[in-house]
Amino acid sequence: CASTKLVDSWSDPNAITKPLERILVLGVMRDDMQRRVYEDGFVKRLSKRGVVGIAGYTVMPNREDYDEKDEIKAAVKETRADAALIARLVAVTKEEQYIPPSYRYTPSFGYGRGLYDYYGMSYHMTYEPGRTVTNTIVQLETTVFETKTEKMVWVGATRSSNPSSTKSLVNSNADLIVADMKKAGHTRSEYSITYR
Repeated sequence: CASTKLVDSWSDPNAITKPLERILVLGVMRDDMQRRVYEDGFVKRLSKRGVVGIAGYTVMPNREDYDEKDEIKAAVKETRADAALIARLVAVTKEEQYIPPSYRYTPSFGYGRGLYDYYGMSYHMTYEPGRTVTNTIVQLETTVFETKTEKMVWVGATRSSNPSSTKSLVNSNADLIVADMKKAGHTRSEYSITYR
């Protein structure tokens, strides 16, 4: 079963005097395609909440540029971003989970049982033996810096179990992160769409 949780977050309530309006999204990942999917997905989720998101690859197409301070500064200046959101993959691990045996009641359909035999024959019990399943766990750390002061204003750790795709992973992470940032006062409260 796929699920994502915001495991922990921290916010500096004094760091920002007004909600963030333009966020440069940087996905620090080795795989260029996953980086672009992550950044595009996060930008879409931000725009649904009235925040202009800018995918890092649109101003820094080479992944190596993410390691250069001057390249990031130039991207911030070019995009007029008031914040930079940096997401990094912490770990992808496999965890085994034992699911104990269980019984399920399943309905039976059909005719010919009559009035007095119907109830007891309307379901049957099925035994499911215990089994071990392997879960894929993806851990991400996301940090938001205000560009004017270069101070960290928000950081959070997410843990996703069995994501079905990079897109589903991005969407579930972005929803949790943006909601927590909004709760902390770092993004707008209303849900309006902003066009760039």
